[in-house]
Amino acid sequence: MNRSLTASVIAGLLGGLANVTVTRELLERVGSPFFEPGRETALNPATIGSVADAPHVWLGVFALGFVPLFATTATRLLAPAGGFAALLVGVVHTVLTAPFPEETPMLWGALVEGPFYASNYAKSWYAWLSLLLVAGVAEFALRRGYGLGNERLQHLPTLPLSRSQLRAVVLGSGLLVGLGIGLLSSTGAYYQSDIWTVLTILVPGCIATAIALTALLTRGLVTPMALYTYWTASIVEGTVFPPQPSPERHAHPEVLFCFLSVALSLLALLEWRLRSRVRGWDGGPFAGRTDTVK
Repeated sequence: MNRSLTASVIAGLLGGLANVTVTRELLERVGSPFFEPGRETALNPATIGSVADAPHVWLGVFALGFVPLFATTATRLLAPAGGFAALLVGVVHTVLTAPFPEETPMLWGALVEGPFYASNYAKSWYAWLSLLLVAGVAEFALRRGYGLGNERLQHLPTLPLSRSQLRAVVLGSGLLVGLGIGLLSSTGAYYQSDIWTVLTILVPGCIATAIALTALLTRGLVTPMALYTYWTASIVEGTVFPPQPSPERHAHPEVLFCFLSVALSLLALLEWRLRSRVRGWDGGPFAGRTDTVK
């Protein structure tokens, strides 16, 4: 095992342990009934087990810290680790400044009311991880294509990507984001969605991700990715950390992704027209041309 791989693994382990430690501390600090082993609580009126009894959740929480730190150390991309650090700080602030869950004893168990942000964060690790990975892909494209610290990157391909590479990156990222958001529920990541719900979000989510990444990776168009990043992060944030009291109407990610796909396509066309006519942009390194970088 060479030094680079060893350093990447160590950094990943530290990131994973840090995320697990912070998440456990948040659950204990807010006195969440979802953290007490063996406990079952009811909410409208589904029965929900404690995350303390779900080892797969903690493996996911560990992965959410491990993968970004590993990727940053191995490739020198800043977005995965930087995004994870910003996410962790934001989660700590959100959990500690929100009202704590309140438990009301009932004959059949306990009724819990209030925001469940700490538990939501632990259970939604896959959605956050997919966004961090897409952020890494976007940073790779920007730095390679526009020469922004390109020489410091390592273990990454050059632009333009081959068709097989482009297909793997675009479809893989789209499936990760679509599946990650599809598994979230409109009530804050508590219930496992049925397969139909997952598919109705996965398909438009995958399409929107593919449009934004294709525009960036093949033509260097940045406005679609900027809009995509804002709205996708907002969808995940609004699902995992819903406002309190909870609104009567919930947003539907599948509808938002459909509108977003149309908006991204139009925005990509508009940016391409403007840059090609005003500045003579022909795709530069993104399209395999090294004589134009504008």
